[in-house]
Amino acid sequence: MIEIKAYQGLIRNHAELAAELGLDISGCTRQEREEKIIVAAYQAWGTDMGNHLNGQFGIALYDTEAEELFCCRDILGAELFFYYLTDDGNLLYSIRIKDLFDKPGFKKELNEELIQFYLGFSYVPGEETLFKGVYKLEPGGYLTFGKAGLKVDRYWELTFEPDESKTLDDWADEISDAMDVSMKCVVDPGQHVDSFLSGGVDSSYMLAKGPAETGFCCAYANQEASEEEDAKATAEYLGRGFKGIEVTPEDFFANLDEFIVAYEQPQADAAGLSLYCAAKQLAGTCEVVFSGEGADEFFAGYNGYQNADSFTKQKNPVYYGATQSMRELDQKHYLKRFYPNRDAADFMRKRGEAGRKYDPVSWMLYVDLRSYFEASILFNSTKIVEGTGLDIRMPFCDLRIFDIARRMPSRFKVGDGGNKLALRRAASRVLPQEVAYRKKLGFPVPIRDWLADPAYNGDIVRAFDSETAAKFFNQKEIKALLNYFTTGKTNLWHKLRYRGNKAALWRRVWSIYVFIRWYELFFVEEN
Repeated sequence: MIEIKAYQGLIRNHAELAAELGLDISGCTRQEREEKIIVAAYQAWGTDMGNHLNGQFGIALYDTEAEELFCCRDILGAELFFYYLTDDGNLLYSIRIKDLFDKPGFKKELNEELIQFYLGFSYVPGEETLFKGVYKLEPGGYLTFGKAGLKVDRYWELTFEPDESKTLDDWADEISDAMDVSMKCVVDPGQHVDSFLSGGVDSSYMLAKGPAETGFCCAYANQEASEEEDAKATAEYLGRGFKGIEVTPEDFFANLDEFIVAYEQPQADAAGLSLYCAAKQLAGTCEVVFSGEGADEFFAGYNGYQNADSFTKQKNPVYYGATQSMRELDQKHYLKRFYPNRDAADFMRKRGEAGRKYDPVSWMLYVDLRSYFEASILFNSTKIVEGTGLDIRMPFCDLRIFDIARRMPSRFKVGDGGNKLALRRAASRVLPQEVAYRKKLGFPVPIRDWLADPAYNGDIVRAFDSETAAKFFNQKEIKALLNYFTTGKTNLWHKLRYRGNKAALWRRVWSIYVFIRWYELFFVEEN
């Protein structure tokens, strides 16, 4: 007998799987039909079942006859799954880290060596977490636990298989067709759908191709940091409703603790917190909301991909991913304890080693898909859903669309005409040219102004002077950093290091503050 011990997800190809597995899912709720499918899929395909599921999932199944536990995570990493081996050899597992805390044998301890990774990337890459002994299954990964002990393996490996036979328009055709299919299977018939909408091409294309009735855009009083006007113009062009969801600095800071607790690991993504605030306002009023994750990481949407050839000149190149918040020099300067064995460059080289056989753009995409995409971008969406209760669906994160990206040569992603070339060509068929080819803005948030304002940064000042700050940081130097950001006055080291670079300053201030507050919430105030 196969028992479901844990499941969270969304199976897009449920109809095809039910027919293939001979299941009657008529009259079932989504949860009921998916639970039927995952049990039957395991019985049919065993540890390879994940290769047959198009969707997002974290799954734990127990075979009562074999007395063996099987757990797996989806190929892209849209859902999470954690595990912990106790001192007496028992395996604890859960969709959420917090669910492990009260289980027998669990010891809540800080994995201090990973603080520098968090500071360096603004999130925690890889399978380790900041809770010592708590590991995250890789996307496309699985584990078994039984009489033979614990085995962690993969049922899927990321590869690129460029098809040189197609033209730009051919690829645009494939994207268009796949989006049509994705839009139909990512929601059930009759569900009311809305969509997040920025000024960029991804969410605009998603709105144009799908059934969403209203576009929601994060809005700010500072219109220079807002995409509201561009988003509104797109919604009007498509004949859809539109609403700007204002996120105030009061909302932003008031929701920080809740955001940190929901995320479980520190995440210094200001845009993620802003979206969390907007999602809270929509929860309870919207049934399903689309979000555009995946387009940038599949089709090379970040501006850095246009500089990929620079890596060919390096003997042993390292790509840190789409974000790098703090370099090793800064980590050593601010942290009381730096661990040389936790070298970020070495970690990222190993992370991308299997992708070095591809062209530079594909290699960069390989690294981002195995780090930033799953551990930051998709992590954001998963945790926003958990924390706010808003049901967010991601049409781009369909394996049919991902497969197009794997087969598409890099020259149809990045070239002299910019980035996301094939996706933009597809979008230009249903959107104005100025929208389809608009430069990426990167979900701006006016956090720099907010952090510098004494009306809002009082708790940052407190945190930098706290016992937690003294435990992990060189307090004199982080205070000098904060003072430089807020007043422009500091010591010689900061003047030489940053030379007034406000972007670098606020990111470091925010990253340090979020870690301090995370530690206080999970290790000080909970005890």
